[in-house]
Amino acid sequence: MINLDEKIDALNQCEKCRDVQVKKFSPLRDLMDLSELDGNYMKCECGKRPLDIVMSHILKIMIEEEIVPEKATLRRNSPVPLSAFYYSSLNPQFIAEKSLILLHKDFTKETASRLINEVPEVKCVLKGSPQIPTGQFDKDSEINHFEILEGDDEQINVMRTLLREKVVIVKNQSKHHIEVAMTTEEKLLRLHNYLDNNGINKGTAIDAMCGLGALGIYLLKYGFEKVIFNDINPEMIEALRKNLEINDVDGDFEIYNEAFEDLDAEHADLCVIDAYPGADISEITKKAEGIADNVIII
Repeated sequence: MINLDEKIDALNQCEKCRDVQVKKFSPLRDLMDLSELDGNYMKCECGKRPLDIVMSHILKIMIEEEIVPEKATLRRNSPVPLSAFYYSSLNPQFIAEKSLILLHKDFTKETASRLINEVPEVKCVLKGSPQIPTGQFDKDSEINHFEILEGDDEQINVMRTLLREKVVIVKNQSKHHIEVAMTTEEKLLRLHNYLDNNGINKGTAIDAMCGLGALGIYLLKYGFEKVIFNDINPEMIEALRKNLEINDVDGDFEIYNEAFEDLDAEHADLCVIDAYPGADISEITKKAEGIADNVIII
């Protein structure tokens, strides 16, 4: 089991943590002696380092491996840093060991090995572009992954809710769409307000493109007697089953692995549509409106 309180407490800085801000648009080599940047540079006795120092250490290695230019800056040339543990909108500025997942389109296996071995905070190194979505975009698309060059890509997202319960979503960042806890939390809030404003609090709901299951899990916690989870991507279904268990959900549910357009669904009180940004959902919306009394597009 995941000890959430322990992980949330671990995000906090200690009294001796000293923040450092590095100029983001200036060449890193002009700001500090790169030869001094190692795993112990500016490390607090609690074991954490300032985020800017960690990212500077990462960028130093990328410069040495010639992935970025000699005059690289933190703003223009850093990889995407993803936390291995997100709690709502809390973004820690002091980083513990094995807590960062890095993404960059030009990472190599050699660079990944150095980052894992030399930067204590790095847990996993992924090769890929954040502009290309992982998972399965629609029924005509293939499943896309980021490449795991080294490390463990498991990530935990914890969302607060108006039900005074947390929703926990565990995923593999190489397979699953990049969405931080704060974004998912905003979707849960939007769903909650829609249900409250329209007096919908029970019955059967369809989570049409359920992904990792956050919205459908919330519906069960909200009070729906039954939720139908559906996603076209079999890897999402595998992760969904794990998240249902982690969240200890009550209520009846069914799981389907279909394109929603092809799903032979029963009549429902609610259908929730949460598609990839930019996806054409006209056919999906028409189908949802034909089988559900209420449809919300998140």
